[in-house]
Amino acid sequence: MNTQSKALARMRGPNNRRAVTSDDVIAVLLELFAHLQIDPTQFLSRVKAARISSRSGRLYSHTATIGEVLTAWHQNPEYLDSAGNPSPIRIRGRAPSFFGLASLAAPGIDPAALLRELKRLGAITLDRSKRVRVNMRSLPVYMDREVAIHYTLTSLHNYIRTLRHNLESDPTNSDQLFHRIAWNDSFDRSLLPALKIKLRRQGQSFLESFDNWMTRKTKLAGGNSKRTKRAQISVGIYLAVDGAPKAKGNSNKPKSRKSSTFT
Repeated sequence: MNTQSKALARMRGPNNRRAVTSDDVIAVLLELFAHLQIDPTQFLSRVKAARISSRSGRLYSHTATIGEVLTAWHQNPEYLDSAGNPSPIRIRGRAPSFFGLASLAAPGIDPAALLRELKRLGAITLDRSKRVRVNMRSLPVYMDREVAIHYTLTSLHNYIRTLRHNLESDPTNSDQLFHRIAWNDSFDRSLLPALKIKLRRQGQSFLESFDNWMTRKTKLAGGNSKRTKRAQISVGIYLAVDGAPKAKGNSNKPKSRKSSTFT
């Protein structure tokens, strides 16, 4: 048994708990790629091609771009009614119009293509007077397979880059990117519905507060655009659930452990 295996064996606790290894990560990645119908035998050629293409420009997040249009519609006073709700708007013409909104929130993207995509996803509808009405504040990405695939790959890419950045910088350095996880290894599965509701409510508000803050800061720096260095920023929340539910009547329940927060 090598040194790493011995160390992992010592970390095993009750109920055969063990540390996650690189093999575990590779296994779930292979399962994900199989689900996405990506041939693992082509990994090497695909990675080489991706490295070459990444030098040509910034990576583009399809779901983030769509989300920016919905966010702007709910925040820009020009597109709100007297009660602060998003107003129905014309497709083209002087503001407020969908094409005008798209040019502000997603410049460089074809407004007609965005209109078709949002309509296909059910995020907007056209009423009898041909005005565009918005139906949601954020995009339910997993309702559409293509959008879900793009969102999943984008999230994985960004998360891995965060971890890689932190590994390569001094832990005491202010350059470290924020990364914390609330973790509990004996959570009552019957409470999962309540936890999901809590995350939807508080998580949405949390993300919107940061979205608003970044938007305000970006607008304030707009006058110095030529001298300002730009970066793509993403802040995310996710819930991971692991472990099969215990069989009914099982008396060997693990002792309760309080949640912990890790860097």
